Amino acid sequence: MTKIFFISLGLLIAGTLNAAEGLQPYLLFGDSGQTVTETNKSLSTALSATGFEVLGEYSPAESAERSVLVISHPELLSALAALRPSAGFFSAIRIGLISVNGQTLISLQNPEYWGNAYLQDEYTKIESVVNSLKLKISNIILDTFPSATQTSGYGSSQNFTQDDLREYHYMFGMPYFEDNVLLGEFGSHLEAVAAIEKNLKTSTTCSKVFVRDLPGKEVRLYGIALKGETGEGQFVPIIDIGEQKHVTFLPYELLVTGKQVYMLHGRFRIALSFPDLTMGTFSKIMSTPGEIEDLLSSLTK
Repeated sequence: MTKIFFISLGLLIAGTLNAAEGLQPYLLFGDSGQTVTETNKSLSTALSATGFEVLGEYSPAESAERSVLVISHPELLSALAALRPSAGFFSAIRIGLISVNGQTLISLQNPEYWGNAYLQDEYTKIESVVNSLKLKISNIILDTFPSATQTSGYGSSQNFTQDDLREYHYMFGMPYFEDNVLLGEFGSHLEAVAAIEKNLKTSTTCSKVFVRDLPGKEVRLYGIALKGETGEGQFVPIIDIGEQKHVTFLPYELLVTGKQVYMLHGRFRIALSFPDLTMGTFSKIMSTPGEIEDLLSSLTK
């Protein structure tokens, strides 16, 4: 109990300092002291035992050195169900693992950063829930892996405020969160889901990592692994080149709201994940947003 108290106090203080300095896309917890496979198993067991739901796990870009564990929590889902349908994009949280020089580094998709970007003005309605779950996840990681130590956030040289993220776009003329892409429309929610599930069974370029419904709503979030010549293996090596990897920016999301199917615009989604991307690097993946749209659109035919 004493250990948990001081960990919680330290994270609370760190969270306050981070808020003052600006929000970062990712949080780093250092080495697990185990292999990627062992770390995944330990994390899944610890998270499940404390009320979290493990939705899925996969290796981005089909790399054995990368792994993403996707989780959710009933408190988060219940809070999101009271918001507008697009809040469904935030119904899953990712924990990333990457093998580097014999270590397995653990990172967390910062819920505060992504929550503000995805929920915008509605974030304040569930802010306390997000902060509570972030603290719980952090404590689980630190308790499960004695060698892990939380450091400051990473992923951007910019110091983002909540207001910055709620109105985020890469630069003038680039899309905002609300400029999402309509991929398909069906006669009903059931028809939309049935079509996606059918296409996933036969697709060679898209595979399901996870799926989660919002309670009492016709809102379903899919996490989709993108394969083939235009998939993750093509664009990840070009953009994820920093010392600290942005492994939890994947998998890409597909959201079914009612009878319509949406994705976040690639030029918003990728820029939010890599806010320090230069125009030179962005130009190397100029076709990627459209190629991602083509891949996900194939699931709605």
